[in-house]
Amino acid sequence: MRTALGEFRHREIVLFELRDSHGLRGWGEAAPWPGFGSETPADSLASLQEFAVRLRGSDVEPEELGRAWAVPEGSPAARAAMEGAMLDLAARQDGCALRDRLAASIGAVAAGPALSRVPVSALLVGDSPELVAVSAARACAAGFRAAKLKLGTGPLALDLARLRAAREVVGPDFVLRGDANGAWSADEALTALAGCAEFALEYVEQPVAAGDLPGLRQLRGQTPVRIAADEAATTGAVAMQLIDEQLVDVVVLKPALLGGSSRALEIAALARAAGIDVVFTHAFESAVGARHALQCAAAWGDDARAHGLVTDGLFERDVAEPVAADAGFATIPRQAGLGIAP
Repeated sequence: MRTALGEFRHREIVLFELRDSHGLRGWGEAAPWPGFGSETPADSLASLQEFAVRLRGSDVEPEELGRAWAVPEGSPAARAAMEGAMLDLAARQDGCALRDRLAASIGAVAAGPALSRVPVSALLVGDSPELVAVSAARACAAGFRAAKLKLGTGPLALDLARLRAAREVVGPDFVLRGDANGAWSADEALTALAGCAEFALEYVEQPVAAGDLPGLRQLRGQTPVRIAADEAATTGAVAMQLIDEQLVDVVVLKPALLGGSSRALEIAALARAAGIDVVFTHAFESAVGARHALQCAAAWGDDARAHGLVTDGLFERDVAEPVAADAGFATIPRQAGLGIAP
């Protein structure tokens, strides 16, 4: 996977399993993202091993995780794994989809009723306009109605040519998004976003670096294309600052990096109250983490916006069945809990 942040070939994650006295199992995943936050996979593993020792033989509700078990705030990926395993197990015990348990926890602040099918976006690939056109044609043939194209890995003129190729293939009604992964300075972003305007993009993710909040303030209200925060919203504190100051039009939330689905849904509710749109996405986790993100998006209940949840085909091998799309939708399995058995 090539982005403005570099090339990624491997993903290191930690799986966390809980079993109850009846043999039911719940699964969570810690998948810290390289370069974001201080947590590493080794840190996550150490936190989870310590937590497992304290948890073994205990009677605990998932909602008590932060309050009673003192999960360190500096370990959001480990926290996501702990909470995910607890919620998955609890939903299996209740005989319901994890989506339903999450939806019940947020109630009326959700965007709508829980979904059985979540609209999802495709990722267009290709370093040249010709390759992007081929990828766009495949996305349309597969039934997608939204797609994202990575920007900022080459000259702006090439980016615009790639966008033009995509738009010509998908047509005017297709939802097209850009993602610069923080490739531009604020001044470069002003120029780039002005150039992108003719392609009717829904938004461009992370036009400036994740830590460049002054850059986002400079861009606010000055661009013809809406701006989304992605990497900048991978910590709860910064996500809240983005919302409080209304620095972006959209927040892209990764439950895996925010400490789990409950935290992500809390932030989503605050964003919605502030008039900021919400998109959920995976963080290139295995099937376990990706399906937690899918269940989270289903609980949120927004059927009008495509979410970035598809991991099918990303990895040479996975720990379970990845999230796949059927005619532009990812379906919530009928099984209780997370819906898979790694």
